[in-house]
Amino acid sequence: MPVARVKSIAVVVVFILLGVCPSSHAASGDAAATAEKQGVTGELEYRWYCGQCHGMNATGNGPVAPALRKRPANLRLLSKNNGGVFPREEVRDFIDGRKVTSAHGSREMPIWGMALRGNQPGVYVPGKPLTEQEAERRIELLVDYISSIQAK
Repeated sequence: MPVARVKSIAVVVVFILLGVCPSSHAASGDAAATAEKQGVTGELEYRWYCGQCHGMNATGNGPVAPALRKRPANLRLLSKNNGGVFPREEVRDFIDGRKVTSAHGSREMPIWGMALRGNQPGVYVPGKPLTEQEAERRIELLVDYISSIQAK
């Protein structure tokens, strides 16, 4: 089987897996309380939305990484590459889609802020779209988790 075909199949399989993962998106009540009731953690959010590309160990070696034009970032080195300071706002804005860096080339990473709110065509997130507050809370959980795994 040609390599390009295998890569295409891998990408499709990952998106199918993302579509059938357990839904954690109830759209009622306080976002933090809802997330807590559902057992949602930053690590769980990472595994659902980031691990396929960035890898479960966050070093950029996920199963879909070979199919991408540009290798996903090693998320464990963000602080190290930023003078020892975790770039919290930049990470949050990049996940949310409010920040696009030309150095990254075209954006292959889904804009999770829009996807969580049900506004990104072509990206399926199971369950009801989240409210703005709920989406922000989920992104903050994710940013907190990425901050917690930084290399020392």
